[in-house]
Amino acid sequence: MSTAIAPSQMGGAPVHYRGPALSQEGSQPPEQQVGPRDLLRVVYRYRTMMVLIVGAITLAVLVQQLLSPTLYRSSSTVQVELIDEVGTNQADVNSRNAERVANAVRLHRSRSAAEQVIRDLDLVHNPVFLRELGNVPSDAKVLYQAATNKVLSMTTMNSETGSDLIEIAVTARSPELAAEIANQIPPSVRALRTSKSNERRAELLSSLEYEQQARARAAEETARHVADFRETHQMLVGAGGAEDLAQINRIAVQSAAATAARDGAAARSAGIARASQMQSTALATSGALDQLERRRGELVAEASKLGTSLGPNHPDVKRLGSQLAAVDSSIAEERGRVQAAAQADASARGAQMAQIARSEAAGDSAQASRLEGIVAGLSSMAYRNTSNTVQLEKLVREATLADDAYKAIAGRVEQVRAQMQLEGVSSSIVSPAVPNYDPIAPAPVKMAITALLGSTVLAFLIAFARDFLDDRLRTTAQIRRLFGLPTLGMLPLLNQDLSEDPKESPVIREPQSLFAEVARSAYTEVRALDRRPPAQSSNSQVVLVTSPLPGDGKSTVSLTLAAAGIAMGDRTVILDLDLRKRGALQRLQSDMQVPDLVDIVCGRANLDSLVSPRSANPYDGPDMPVTLDGEAGVPIPVEAASPHQIVLLSAKEPVAEPALLLSSSRLKTLLEQLRERFELVIINAPAALAVRDARAMCHFADQTVLVARWGHTTGDQMRAALEMLDDSVGGVIFDQVDYAEHARRRYGDSVQYYADSASYYSSPVAAREAMAARIRRMFRGHSWRPVEA
Repeated sequence: MSTAIAPSQMGGAPVHYRGPALSQEGSQPPEQQVGPRDLLRVVYRYRTMMVLIVGAITLAVLVQQLLSPTLYRSSSTVQVELIDEVGTNQADVNSRNAERVANAVRLHRSRSAAEQVIRDLDLVHNPVFLRELGNVPSDAKVLYQAATNKVLSMTTMNSETGSDLIEIAVTARSPELAAEIANQIPPSVRALRTSKSNERRAELLSSLEYEQQARARAAEETARHVADFRETHQMLVGAGGAEDLAQINRIAVQSAAATAARDGAAARSAGIARASQMQSTALATSGALDQLERRRGELVAEASKLGTSLGPNHPDVKRLGSQLAAVDSSIAEERGRVQAAAQADASARGAQMAQIARSEAAGDSAQASRLEGIVAGLSSMAYRNTSNTVQLEKLVREATLADDAYKAIAGRVEQVRAQMQLEGVSSSIVSPAVPNYDPIAPAPVKMAITALLGSTVLAFLIAFARDFLDDRLRTTAQIRRLFGLPTLGMLPLLNQDLSEDPKESPVIREPQSLFAEVARSAYTEVRALDRRPPAQSSNSQVVLVTSPLPGDGKSTVSLTLAAAGIAMGDRTVILDLDLRKRGALQRLQSDMQVPDLVDIVCGRANLDSLVSPRSANPYDGPDMPVTLDGEAGVPIPVEAASPHQIVLLSAKEPVAEPALLLSSSRLKTLLEQLRERFELVIINAPAALAVRDARAMCHFADQTVLVARWGHTTGDQMRAALEMLDDSVGGVIFDQVDYAEHARRRYGDSVQYYADSASYYSSPVAAREAMAARIRRMFRGHSWRPVEA
């Protein structure tokens, strides 16, 4: 911002430093800090614009309120409900579903909902609504569009975070119409949502049913392919896989068991045959043999008894002996017969058992052979099934996929049918709207106060932004803060163009004017700049004057400094090295009937022919004649009115190759001669950003003075010029300074108070503009009028 307090621009020794300095604590320097006083200056600086903005906005709002019709507002409250697949109200569970409520709000304020309300209430034929509409279009389509836009503009929706309630507010000129529309929006939205949802789902269901039929045919066809393949290749379910191997293994086990049973039966039959031959008949008996054994025992017992008592020769004993011998003979005979029968019976049973074992062995052998054949057949079939498994699995996969797709489509069809009946988002009115006869608009006082406050804030922001974004240079504080350079002077803007003739300069013609005073002060500041050795030992000084861009007034500043030097009694010369284009100094050189700079550098003329003898300062002579100025009695030198000589060295015509002239040794020699003959040599250089000549000329001069056009040169232009010129710049001179505008902006520097010192100046100073003039200047640029001090 350019609102900092700056020291005087018309006096004081210059301070040489580079860049903005910091305080000891590392904070911003005072001129970079923005305080309340700076803000007040911004307000004062743009007060006219701010008053216009505030007045225009407040007046417009007030007129709009006074001309606006009386409006009424009615509100209804709607609760959003979520219905799941089984018809359960989930509003309590999902009351914080912000997305659901937000979607419902968007649907209630949609254009389709407004069109549905218009159809349901037949608003295009309602005279009350047509009065709300104003101009009724004759075309039906345009009428519906206008009615829809009107309903949308009349309706507002409000919903609180975390709540499933929506407030529908309708504003209209008729309270009854507002309440009617507010109560009709939820049913219309519900009907619209239901119809649109059912239409979409009906289309979806139709497409799904068609897809379901196609998938059913595909599933049936793939299943038929699998069945045909199994039938053709005799592959039952499970064939060609682990089932075949398991079956083969089971039959192979049975075959091995049958073979083992056959071998066991053969071995058993051979053993039975051998065992039948090894049977003993010693223990064979029969009933007759047992009876004879018992009779023999009785006879033996009776013979023993009688033999003890009667003796062996007793007839009874002999008789018993004879009977015992007969019984023994019968026993032996019977035993032989019994043993023979037993032997025959054992042989018959062994032969029978051997035959049975042989029969079992033959059966087991036949079963083993049959099972081996079955195993061989199954193995052969299993190999065939294995080779067909790839094709079968492909067919099975196709059949499975087709069946899964059919099941998915069938499930989706059932889901859509269920959703068409139950599922969806519904809304119901929990608090219907009633006509409210208390008007809500217009409120002129309230809106005017609001507009006044809001426009004041807006005007301040615009003023602050305008001041902040204004990069044009106007104050010494800006030069010091941004570039660390002193401001050597601020030449006032004249009410007429400055004459190119140095004799007509206000510095000489009006020595007591404000312009002359500032010019002399700037000249003093320039003369106080540091000089390069060995120039420090002499009174001669070479100053290079340039500007960022053409048109900033560097030629005017050069002439003004030269005129101020002459007025101060110093011999001054202007060396114009801006040779590329025809400017004010070249036109002035053309009017002189003397050789120009090119003639001197080329040797066609010498410097002595151009420089006349030095005229003495009129105040230096002891017997100087004077006159008295009126009643004040102030002595005025007689020779003060005579013009002093300003020596100008320029080219009469633009130079095609100025670089050759600048690099010539004769130009350096000319500069040395000028140092010897003049106290101040002013080099008028081209604009620094236009060509590189100014940078090449810096080594000619002791110091470089950069000219900035007040309110026109920007900070970026100045910064680019300083980067181009490096460290050779000793200060800045403002040209065409609008003192009246500068004072009105209240930058806090000495120019702000210059009007209070008007009595010191003989010429008129700029007066403050009237408001009408400031308004015109805001749109057409700067202008000011001088008034008598």
